Amino acid sequence: MKKIRRLFALLLSFLLVTGLLVGCKSTSTKEPEKQSGETESIPVMTQNLDPYGALAEKTELHIGRSEDANVKYEEGENSENNYITKYLEEKLNVDYIYDFSVSNQTYDTKVAMAITSGELPDVMTVSESQLRQLVKADAVADMTDAYNKFASDNLKSAYESTNGISFGSVTFDGKILAMPNVSPGADGIPLLYIRGDWMDQLGLKEPKSMDDVVNIIRTFMEKNPGGKVNNGLVVAQKIVATGGNTYGIDALFALYNSYPKFWITDDSGKLTYGSITPETKEALTNIRKLVTEGIIDPSFIVRDSDQCQELVTSGQAGVFFGAWWNMASPLKDMSANDDSVYWNCYTAPLTEDGKYNTHMMSPTTSYLVVNKDASESVKEAVIKTMNYQFDIDQDQGVSLKPRPEAGYSWTMMPLSVLLSRFDDKEAKAQAVMDVVNGVKQESDLVGEEKIWYQDYKLVDTEGMSKAIAGNGGSGCSFTKGAYAISSNVKIINKVYGATYAHTDTMDKKWATLEKIEDEKFLQILVGDADVSEFDNFVSQWKSLGGDEITTELEGLLKQQ
Repeated sequence: MKKIRRLFALLLSFLLVTGLLVGCKSTSTKEPEKQSGETESIPVMTQNLDPYGALAEKTELHIGRSEDANVKYEEGENSENNYITKYLEEKLNVDYIYDFSVSNQTYDTKVAMAITSGELPDVMTVSESQLRQLVKADAVADMTDAYNKFASDNLKSAYESTNGISFGSVTFDGKILAMPNVSPGADGIPLLYIRGDWMDQLGLKEPKSMDDVVNIIRTFMEKNPGGKVNNGLVVAQKIVATGGNTYGIDALFALYNSYPKFWITDDSGKLTYGSITPETKEALTNIRKLVTEGIIDPSFIVRDSDQCQELVTSGQAGVFFGAWWNMASPLKDMSANDDSVYWNCYTAPLTEDGKYNTHMMSPTTSYLVVNKDASESVKEAVIKTMNYQFDIDQDQGVSLKPRPEAGYSWTMMPLSVLLSRFDDKEAKAQAVMDVVNGVKQESDLVGEEKIWYQDYKLVDTEGMSKAIAGNGGSGCSFTKGAYAISSNVKIINKVYGATYAHTDTMDKKWATLEKIEDEKFLQILVGDADVSEFDNFVSQWKSLGGDEITTELEGLLKQQ
């Protein structure tokens, strides 16, 4: 039997080497058509094509990763040795070795050093500009075959939920040269938060129009329901963003079909930057009136998010724009000592035709790259680890925890890549509310859905203050926040970027262009510059690199 195994091994080695030599003869970037009997089929006999199956041989996976300082590990455990890494190593026959694992603050510097030195681990997470740098240097592996062979249906569903955006950002000449992260799209949809108990006290109805929103803010300021109100709409100096933006006013710009910092197509179908459109000028004009009227405090231009949070949690204000998860943080704890304190969130203000305009963030902002010299086993290990990481995060680690109180974070897992479905949060909230409303059974819920539902029931029966006392309340809050999206899906007008790509010129000039933009917008809003200055800003933006970047992005779009 041993002789047979040795003969098989020798034959396999010969065939693999032959295949490699044949592959070296081709210089074409086009993948050749597969012929019957080609040696590419041979590895199938030594690979476990089960997406969750163990690798045929013990494989070391050398990783570069970032550390989350907020994670609480079990006693004696750490990022490299915890209940999740142990489980994965046992299931996959893989040893995870951290070549470097550094804080989020120093990670980019560490990656830059690794790229400069050429000493790359098997796998690490990089930015888009770093990905382009590595692709140009031919330093990353083609993951197309490994993904097609080993990706689980669940992992595939995550990527499919982005409608091609995620893979579009990592595909070069038809090859997948990195594995993109997928963040929940709900993170970038602004919601209008209003103190519900104050609305009840003053007999105010759910807002629909901008006039409704202004009326609520003005009433809060005049009637002072909490006895401390000294602010209207709470706004921070970061007024717009390409992703989540608590205390921003992205929704006010979108009301006028303005999408600053996003690349969009205009009415003629031409690519343009959302910050330089006529609609943005109109939005600035109208938002400036809110500042003049005191609906927005002019001091927002020097206010950061922590200062905004203090205004909200101390009862000095009762209206702001935030993300779905803000219902849990910071708002949940305001009910810790008083169940009568609560917040509502809405998709408002609506346009004249009853729609809620919102920009949609890119689902992908980071990229998992595999070293060009990595073996096929390493590629297999990467994809299969991702399969497990996706499923574990959907379950929030519950099925693996050594005890119910054990901590969990996706950052405890070996690969620093967040994997979610793009519609993850609103879909889960809808599932929970379907059970609450009797449309589905609790047994239909899985993973995080079940966690949210159980917490929702707890709050419903015991009250938020008691739930918080028992470390609960978050699941209920998450559900309410995300349900504001799923329950209004018919009126939400989701505006996607025409492209989320970056270019070489952006690497060089974007910081300057953004600085000019941010300063001019703030000056216009507080009256330090006339609205007519917007036209000068547009001309300056174009001449300092904006037109050049637009041309580059148009070229990229033509290649797709």
